[in-house]
Amino acid sequence: SLTCSFPILACIPSPVLILTVMKDATRFKHLRKYVYNYEAEIASGVKGTADSRSGSKINCKVELEVPQLCSFILKTSECTLREMSGVDAEGKSLLKQSKNSDDFARAMAQYELKFSTQDGKKVQLYSEKDEPMNILNIKRGIISALIVPMETEDNLKTISMDTIYGKCDSEVEVKDRKGNTASVISINRNLKTCDNFNPIRDYVSPIALIKGLHSPLATLLSSSQACQYTIDLRRRHVAEVNCKEKHLFLPSSYKTQYGMMAQVTQTLKLVETPKINNRNFDEGRSKRLSLESADTKSRRHGDAVLKVLQDLQKLSVSQQNQQRASLFYKFVTGLRGLHNDTLGSLVRKMMETSSSITVQGLIQCGTPDCFGSILQIIRTGNVDPLVADAVTYSLGLLPFPCTKRIREILNMAQYQQSRATFYALSHAVTKFYEDKKTVTQEIMDVANFMESMIGNECSGNDELTYLTLRAIGNMGKAMEVANPNLKSALKTCIKNEVASISVQKAAIQALRRMTITDEDRTVLLKAFQNADAPVDKRLAAYLMLMKSPSTSDLNKITRALLKDKSEQVKSFVATHIANILDSEEVGIEDLKNKVQEALKGSQIPAANDFRKFSQNYQISKRISLPGNDPVSAKVEGNLIFDPNTYIPKETMLKTTLQLYGLSPMDIFEIGMDGKSFEPMLEALFGQKGFFPDSASKALYWVDGRVPEHVSKVLFDYFGYSKDDRQNQDVMKGIMLNFEKLIKEMGNKEVPEARAYLRILGEELGYLKLNDFNILGNVILKSIKTLQAIPEKVCF
Repeated sequence: SLTCSFPILACIPSPVLILTVMKDATRFKHLRKYVYNYEAEIASGVKGTADSRSGSKINCKVELEVPQLCSFILKTSECTLREMSGVDAEGKSLLKQSKNSDDFARAMAQYELKFSTQDGKKVQLYSEKDEPMNILNIKRGIISALIVPMETEDNLKTISMDTIYGKCDSEVEVKDRKGNTASVISINRNLKTCDNFNPIRDYVSPIALIKGLHSPLATLLSSSQACQYTIDLRRRHVAEVNCKEKHLFLPSSYKTQYGMMAQVTQTLKLVETPKINNRNFDEGRSKRLSLESADTKSRRHGDAVLKVLQDLQKLSVSQQNQQRASLFYKFVTGLRGLHNDTLGSLVRKMMETSSSITVQGLIQCGTPDCFGSILQIIRTGNVDPLVADAVTYSLGLLPFPCTKRIREILNMAQYQQSRATFYALSHAVTKFYEDKKTVTQEIMDVANFMESMIGNECSGNDELTYLTLRAIGNMGKAMEVANPNLKSALKTCIKNEVASISVQKAAIQALRRMTITDEDRTVLLKAFQNADAPVDKRLAAYLMLMKSPSTSDLNKITRALLKDKSEQVKSFVATHIANILDSEEVGIEDLKNKVQEALKGSQIPAANDFRKFSQNYQISKRISLPGNDPVSAKVEGNLIFDPNTYIPKETMLKTTLQLYGLSPMDIFEIGMDGKSFEPMLEALFGQKGFFPDSASKALYWVDGRVPEHVSKVLFDYFGYSKDDRQNQDVMKGIMLNFEKLIKEMGNKEVPEARAYLRILGEELGYLKLNDFNILGNVILKSIKTLQAIPEKVCF
C-alpha cells in the first residue's frame, strides 16, 4: 500500500479499501473543503519593556480543498496585516493597520498552493513560479500548523514529522479521548532537533560575535513549539489549532521566561466543511515544506537611509538622545535592505556625514553587502591596521559564509597580508565548503592565491610563507579539491632543506586536513627516515604519517626504531607506539593489529627520562551510553626536547572524541613551539593558564556542533554544567585570560615562540610571543572599543 500523510493519510490504490481508508486513516476527506479563520501574531523584543518590542498580526480566511486522496489545494483570501504601534497599561500590544495591508491581501490571494503528502512523512509543495517567497513561507506555516497525526493506542509517542523547520522529532500526546477517538492532541517540539532549523537565516553582526554570540547561534537559543489540536469526534478532522513558538535568547534570559525573545502564535478555527466536485490536481514544480530565505533587498531607498543617518548626527546637537536607539535601529534596518550597487555608492556620503555612526551601523548590519562596504572603507580609508584586522577576522568567523563574503575577504587578504586576514579567509572557506560541499570560482581563486604566496619551493619571505602554510592547513579539504597542484607544492616545500625548519614543519602540518595518498606517505616516510633532519621535523612527519599508516610504513618504522641514532626520536616514537597499544579509543583496533603485526619479533625500547627526552602522553577512556554506540575520549600530549640542551622545544595538548563508525574529532588542540619558552609554560599551559582555561570556555562553542549525547559527555568530562552556559560570555572570558597573560609576561624576557589554539580541528590563529608586549594592549584596546557600542542597539 502507498501511505500518505496530511497527516499520516493512507493512499491505498485498491478501490475495495478506499472507504475504510477514508474513515479510519485520514483527517481530511477527499471531495471536501475545510474553511478556517486563521490568525498569526509575531512579536519580538525584550519582554517587560514597552519600547523594545515590535510585531505584526495577520488575519486570513483559509480554505483547504481535497480533490484527491493525499492531494490538497490551499487558498487564502480576505487577509489583513496590522503592525504593533505600542503597548497598553496591561502589557498588551496595540495594533494599527499596516499601509501595506492591501498589497499583502492581494499577494496572499493571487495564487493557490497545491501540495501532496506521501509515506506518512513527506510533504511536497507545488507552487506557482511567480509566488513571492515571503508569501509562500507564510502559507508553509499554515500547512505546518494543520499537520497532526492520526491517534494510535499509545497516548504518548515521538515521531519525525515534516515542518517548516524540516524534519523534527515531535512528541505527540493524546490529552483526552472519547471512546477510541482522541478529542485533544498536543505536539511539542524542541526546534533545535529539526534538520533545517537555522536561527541565523537572516544576517547577524560581528559585534555580537565579539561579545560571544558565535556560530551556531542555536547553542544560545531556547527554541520550542507547542501545538494543541481539538479534533471533531464524529468526522475526526481538525476543528481548532493553537500553536505557540518561542525563541528565547539564553544569555539575557531570566528563569527561561523573561528577556530577549521572539514569539509566533498561530490559531485556526474551523468554520464549515462543504462538499466539492473538483477532482483536478495538476502537479507543478516541487518544493519542500521547510522555509526558504527571501531576498527583500532594494536598489532604491539609499536617500532614505542617508536621511536617517543625518537625523542621528543632529541628535547630539539637539540633545534628544532618547531617540538614538530607535533611529539607530532604523538606520541598521535600512542598510540591511540595500543592494551592493546602491550601498557601494552611498558609503562615501555616509562617511562624510558621520564616519563613526556609519562604521558602527555597517558592522551591526551583517549582510554580505555591508561586509563589502566595511572592507571598502578599510582598504580606501585611513584605518588603524589593528582595527582593520579585528573587523576582518570577525567577518571570517561569522557563520554561513557566501561566495560574496569570501570574495571580499580574499580582496582584503591580497591588500593586507596579515595573520588576521589569512585566518579570516581560511575560516570562511572552510565553513563554506563544509556546508556546500562544492568548489566555486571564489574557492579556486583562494587556492591559486595561496599557491602564489608559497612561491618557489617556500624560499620566499619566511614569516609570510609560514603564515600561508598555516592558513592552507586550516582549509585543506577545500584547497586540495580546488587546486591539486597545491599539494604538490607542499611536498616540494617539505623536501626543501633551504627553507627554515618552521616552514618545513608547517608544510608537513598543512596536509592535516587533506587526503593522505600512497605518494604522500612516501614523502613523509623519507622525511622521518632522514637522520640528518632536525628532531621536530622528523617527528612532525611521523605524526602525520601515523594518521593513516600502511602496513609497509609501520614495518619500516618499527624496524628502524631500534637502530635510530637519535634518542629523542626513539623515545618519542616508542612512547607513541606503546600508547597506541594501550589505548581504549573506539575504532583503533585496526591500527593496533597493524602495529602488533609490525612488531612481531621486535621489542619497543624502554622509555627514557621524561625530564630530558621527548615523549608522547595519552590517556583514553571508552564510555558506553545507554541506547547509543560507544564513545571514547582521549587526552594526548607531546613534549619534544632540544637534543643539544635538553630544554623543551615543542609542546602540544589535544583532546579527541571518537564515535563508533566515524572519524576521530579533535575537540581542542593547543600547542607551542620555538626557543627557550620554558619560563612561559606555567602562564600558558599551567592549571589556570591561558590555553587550558580558554579551551574549557570554548566548550560552549562546541555545543550544538556535535550530537547531543556527545556534547553531554564533553561537559561531564571537563566538569562543566550545560545548564549554566547562558551565563558564559565565552569571548569575554578568553579576553580576560589574554589580559592576565599579558600582565604575567610583562616582567619576563619574551621568548622566540609561537602558540596556537584549534577547536574542532580549525585553527583560530597563532600568536608570536614577542608580539605580546608590543601589540597585546593595543589589541585589547581595539576589541574593547568595538565592545563599547551600546548593547541596546546590538541586534
